[in-house]
Amino acid sequence: MNAEAFLNQGLAKAQKGDYKGAIADLTEAIQLYPKYAGAFLHRGNARLALHDHKGAIADFDDVLQINPNIAEAYMGRGTALAHAGNKQGAVTNFNQALQLKPKAPAVYVQRGMVRADLNDPTGALEDFNQALQLAPNAVSAYIQRGIVRSATNDPSGALEDFNQALQLAPNAIAAYVQRGIAYAERGEPERAIADFDQALQINPNAANVYVQRGIVRAKQKDPLSAIADFNHALKLNPNFLAAYVQRGLVRSTLGDAQGALDDFNRGLKLNPHAISAYLQRGIACAALGNKPKALEDFNRALELDPGSVEALVNRGKIHAELGDREAAIADFTHALKLNPNTPNAHLYRSVMQLELDDRQKASEDFNLAVQMLPNAADAYIERGLFRALIGNHHAALEDFNRCLRMHSDSAAGYLQRGLLRTTLGELDGAIADFDQAIRLDPSSDSAYLHRGLLKARLTDFEGALADLNYAIQHDPNLVDAYINRGAIHLKLGNTEAAEADLQALLTISPNPATAALNRGLVLVKLGQEEGAIADFNHALQVNPTTIGAHLNRGILLAALSDQQTALTDFNQELNINPSSAEALVQRGILLAELGETAMALQDFDQALKLNPRLPVARFQRGKLHTEVGTPQAAIADLHPILTSKAASIPAYVQRGLAHLELGKRKPAMDDFGEALRLQPKSPEDYLYLGIAHTQQGEPRATEDDFNQAVESSLYPVKTCLQRGILQAKLGNKVGALTDFDYVVQVNPNLPTVYLHRGIVRAMNADTEGAIADFTQVAHLYPTSTATAIHHSAIQIILGDATAATQALEQAMQNGTTSADAFYQRGLVRATLADNKGAVADFDAAIAANPNFAAAYFKRSKLRSTLGDQEGAEVDTQRVTELTAHLVIVTKEADR
Repeated sequence: MNAEAFLNQGLAKAQKGDYKGAIADLTEAIQLYPKYAGAFLHRGNARLALHDHKGAIADFDDVLQINPNIAEAYMGRGTALAHAGNKQGAVTNFNQALQLKPKAPAVYVQRGMVRADLNDPTGALEDFNQALQLAPNAVSAYIQRGIVRSATNDPSGALEDFNQALQLAPNAIAAYVQRGIAYAERGEPERAIADFDQALQINPNAANVYVQRGIVRAKQKDPLSAIADFNHALKLNPNFLAAYVQRGLVRSTLGDAQGALDDFNRGLKLNPHAISAYLQRGIACAALGNKPKALEDFNRALELDPGSVEALVNRGKIHAELGDREAAIADFTHALKLNPNTPNAHLYRSVMQLELDDRQKASEDFNLAVQMLPNAADAYIERGLFRALIGNHHAALEDFNRCLRMHSDSAAGYLQRGLLRTTLGELDGAIADFDQAIRLDPSSDSAYLHRGLLKARLTDFEGALADLNYAIQHDPNLVDAYINRGAIHLKLGNTEAAEADLQALLTISPNPATAALNRGLVLVKLGQEEGAIADFNHALQVNPTTIGAHLNRGILLAALSDQQTALTDFNQELNINPSSAEALVQRGILLAELGETAMALQDFDQALKLNPRLPVARFQRGKLHTEVGTPQAAIADLHPILTSKAASIPAYVQRGLAHLELGKRKPAMDDFGEALRLQPKSPEDYLYLGIAHTQQGEPRATEDDFNQAVESSLYPVKTCLQRGILQAKLGNKVGALTDFDYVVQVNPNLPTVYLHRGIVRAMNADTEGAIADFTQVAHLYPTSTATAIHHSAIQIILGDATAATQALEQAMQNGTTSADAFYQRGLVRATLADNKGAVADFDAAIAANPNFAAAYFKRSKLRSTLGDQEGAEVDTQRVTELTAHLVIVTKEADR
């Protein structure tokens, strides 16, 4: 065969879709005639059909080297460059093609498509219009012009183009798909689905059509059908990125965070440059509390597309949550520079400016947002939601109140205020808001759902079930309603009804691990600990890496005083999700209870690095700073809490104790007084009120507070333990031992109770009993540094230096530093009235760490007690130098 015969054979194969066979024949033609421009041209087209853009470009280059006047080669090279991402190069080639063939409609269509991608809709429309002047029946030109018209807010023009395309070509799938998308954007989902159905009748294997139909079905609150469509698309094309992203979005709305992340991860594995997958995974990570990972994803999205307004706004929200106001403002400002018509960016920036006290700029931004949104009520609601997100609940409440003052008929305003009041513990007000939302909008399934949840919390289970039934009747796919209704049925002993709800839930969101986890969370709120643990166990059996299962099981086990298993759960959660600030806080609290102060502080530090606005981490760290002898650091931690309009009884009392440590009695009494003016809402509040009453010289009130704490507690054993610890600190050793003995009787496997009972026994000179308790701690918790240190302190007081040294070395083997080991032993010796020995230990701690502020602070107090005023003053000066960065300029601090 000669070169021409191979060319003709190759063309025939290409017409039948056998592009690989065509390439083989055309290659034979080129080998026989190396300057065969036609063979290079058609091989380039075949390679283009197989998405071998690099090979196609090389072939078109060869064509143009042989003959630079072949318009088809410029067109082919332009198309290949466009697919390869070189849009500007593509336009240059199409221009050259049109210089050679100014009346080639196909080239105008191709150039118009690229111009549209380059955000040049005017140029794109000019090209499509020119193509249609040259070829009035060019179906592709109508379709592409319709797409651009739709994107430029000309829906009527877009529908005219798609209709015209379908008149010319009744089986044009692309026209049905694009018209369906246009109908969906116009709010006509039924007509959109009809078009997608028609496209699938023409080609049942069109995976992209299933994805588009799934998107519309998801918006219609039909997640089951949507997921079925995405599943079908992935069956047809297992590498379909858009199907993974869209399925992940639906899974996320159904509460299946793990499934959503799996889909986004699969999408990114297929295409590490998929901006949409990074965006959606970032949003999912933010919802799960993994802000560092969310930030990483939004950064990556912006690396790939610096002009992504959505990525900038979402990254700005994360910066705001992390307390980085300047970075948040920079992101919102950049987003507005790219698209000035982004109302949320104005709203969010206005909140940041308010927090920085720039009221003029905040007002300007808010007014601009109001102009863009349908009404001011929407603006107040959205701003309130953002304020709540960043933890400023009282400011959020002000926004919802303003919304309702302006628009008393806003069902959405009442709903959002009700949700916020629920968060703030104002349950009666929240129910009143949900009542009002339902009166204004009787179809509000969300209002019924949340009112039902509140009724369940208030043990009105009959009313709760009625509300949840209505919510499900209105929205049969409301996941939270099934979860909570099933949990209530389980609480009431209706196991068949509970199982039916769980099965319904699995039909909607077929992830048994997520379903079990969510039901377990509800059971915790209903006081069904056994059922909750069973659900958490089931979630982990189905999927050992279920995010949140170890964490929530650990929290419940810690509340039930199973400290060892709880600690294991927190460790497991952090293995799965190292950026879980909540897991770090919970582990830190438990480690502090076990006497592991250094490790607890590390956890609180890390949690606050991940989320600087986390009040519980700041409070717990402040509390621990007071206990370990750094009250300056404690006040620095507690001050932001008490100036954030989130004042709490424990925070005031703890700051008062820190002031007392520093010898500042007046600000301490002021703090205790503020605590006493607040209404207690939890057992912990009553415990701290007891401390405040003691400091105010009201011991009888203290006793009442402590008793009320136990009586109001869901977990009286744990509260008795906490009461015992506080009674010991307040000097009531008899009361403390009574509490500890009760706890040991109920739960003989709790290391913390033995630790604290041992401390009190040692203070009572019951060394034998103390050692027995510390031995029990070591048996239950072999790596306890606190036990080894207390052993060491007792042995050295008893004169057994060898045993004391061995115990101290054991503490260091368990992970504590030399400086911290001596310091902790010094604290114990001071508690046991061995002041000179304590000073010696503080000396050793300072020798090991010359910047140990807490050791200087404690040594200064003991030196003063021992009459060494000069040494005490030197230590105090050193503390001032080391803690200068912690000074807070407030009236309280100056008094």
